Amino acid sequence: MDINLKGKIIDIHSHAGVSIKAYMGQEYPYAATIEGLAFRQERYGVDVNVVFPLSADLFFDLHYLKKGICKNAKKTLSSVPYEIENALLLKEVYAFCPEYEGRFIPFISVDPGRMVKKQVKNILDLEKKYRIYGIKIVPVVCQSSILRLLDEGKAFLEIARERNWPFLIHTTTHKEENFSHARLVFRVIEKNPDIRFCLAHCIGFDRNYLNLAHSLEHVWVDTSALTIQVQLARENHPIAAAREDRFDADYNDHKKVLRTLIEAFPETIIWGTDTPAYSYIARRKQGTGKNSYVETWLKATYKDEIDALRSLPEKSMMQIANRNSINFLSGSHEN
Repeated sequence: MDINLKGKIIDIHSHAGVSIKAYMGQEYPYAATIEGLAFRQERYGVDVNVVFPLSADLFFDLHYLKKGICKNAKKTLSSVPYEIENALLLKEVYAFCPEYEGRFIPFISVDPGRMVKKQVKNILDLEKKYRIYGIKIVPVVCQSSILRLLDEGKAFLEIARERNWPFLIHTTTHKEENFSHARLVFRVIEKNPDIRFCLAHCIGFDRNYLNLAHSLEHVWVDTSALTIQVQLARENHPIAAAREDRFDADYNDHKKVLRTLIEAFPETIIWGTDTPAYSYIARRKQGTGKNSYVETWLKATYKDEIDALRSLPEKSMMQIANRNSINFLSGSHEN
């Protein structure tokens, strides 16, 4: 890494940009800026954020997108998925807000299956101008299966391999979710043991998948949006693992859940907030069927995520917000 991260508090999972779909649907949150994230950092003592775009909405037909359907537009505002979103994120970090140099580690985002050659060309053009540190994929947002990385999207794996870039992947255990379910994500992981992966949102607190991640040296798990993920588990929402598969913890308190996770998986857990999506009030299409929509009304605060981290002993806090983060980002092995 060309950024000095030693001893710093790192938020491994945050977004900048705008979600047109969320804005049209009157959902929340729908936008964030680098400057806004920097003010959060300064207020709560976070030193560095890994940051990526919020969505790929400008590639899709906005009339369908309002219904939650990602359909290619005939006359699109963006000719390639994430073309504008990636370029703007990098420009915002490096050109618009240079006063925050060293505070942001930008990942680009990709659609794992659509227009891969053109996406690759865009990435190659962007890296001539800007430093890129990894790849973020949210398969359910672009409604494109993560398994496409093994076929038409394999060029993204090659790019990552050549540059030593890690992947951070939205991962769920919702039974109807056929874009980013853990069973699909692990098929990609198992075929690419030389690439580092971080799986988001505690993998829905699924005990079996957490154990599997912990057994693999090239896999980490982030705690992004921990407060509302714990709420989902407490309410037995289908986004969280079913009771019989759920990691054993006290889901009445997200701080206790975090501590128990670290005790069980000390070298695997990485702290992240999902800012600004530590709240999530939305209607999301989880699969291809007519009844595959999931609605959530989940409200938390950035302070909730910070409080969980700060509730830990110093050693544990630095383990998940620094040493594990550095290992994931660079492939080094900090102790």
